[in-house]
Amino acid sequence: MGTHPSENPQASEQAPWHTLSIEESIAKMGLKSDLQKQGLSVDEAASRQSKYGPNKMTEKEKVTIWQRIWHQINNVLVYVLITVAVVSLVQAVTTDNSNTRFTAWFQVALILSVIILNTWIGIYQEGNAEKAADALKNMLSTDARVIRGGKEIMIPAGDIVPGDICLLGLGDKIPADLRLCSVSNMATGEAALTGESVPIDKVTEALSPPDGLDPEQVPLGDRKNMAYSATLVAQGSGMGIAIATGDFTQIGTINRLVNNTETIKTDVLKQIDQVSKYLFICICTMCTATFLTAFFYTD
Repeated sequence: MGTHPSENPQASEQAPWHTLSIEESIAKMGLKSDLQKQGLSVDEAASRQSKYGPNKMTEKEKVTIWQRIWHQINNVLVYVLITVAVVSLVQAVTTDNSNTRFTAWFQVALILSVIILNTWIGIYQEGNAEKAADALKNMLSTDARVIRGGKEIMIPAGDIVPGDICLLGLGDKIPADLRLCSVSNMATGEAALTGESVPIDKVTEALSPPDGLDPEQVPLGDRKNMAYSATLVAQGSGMGIAIATGDFTQIGTINRLVNNTETIKTDVLKQIDQVSKYLFICICTMCTATFLTAFFYTD
């Protein structure tokens, strides 16, 4: 299990990396000056893995199918329909009249069909929302080339930690947010983050924010010395220092927002709920009046 986002040290260690030089970035992370050649040692990588957790995005707690069904049927009007269906079922079982029996069974089938259809549509719509979060996870890289202990090795992308030196080639998915420290005619496709369809050429020099903008206000597409998790190397090659992993990458931030989105009721749904309550009261009142009339005034 990874560290909870609010407890992860990365939450307090973020910096405007695109405005820092390579040397300043390395120093900011408390790493050795020969990092680009040697990378992290095995012990350093293990220590940082323990400190920062795996390079994975937090998954939203799964909702069971029974919870989804209950969410759909927990409605006043559905309760009324179920009550009517039960009454019709009792009538169908107890009556001796064939026409009445057929009508009662038809009512039961019709009401159950409406409830089942409504429940299925609601569950299907909720499933579409969850697919958005799953799609983000499918965009992530599964493995990565890094330098550790002076050697180039291939590791699972989930094992990358802040401070790792990641090597990038044509067609690679970028495994974490990187401060680029070496590029060779490199450009990345960042449409998933910025909507920019044209690959963005990369540089390694520190970038000063335009006048009047704070470093964090600089659009991602203009941070040309950065490469972002889940984007693609469209041309060339390069090397970068992992400065953010998991939930603290740009794609991870989007994932957190998607997972933390609360389901709110629109004004229309609120009005429907209000009307449902009024209908329920009216139905109960009419049923009670009908029962009392039949009980006291029918011979």
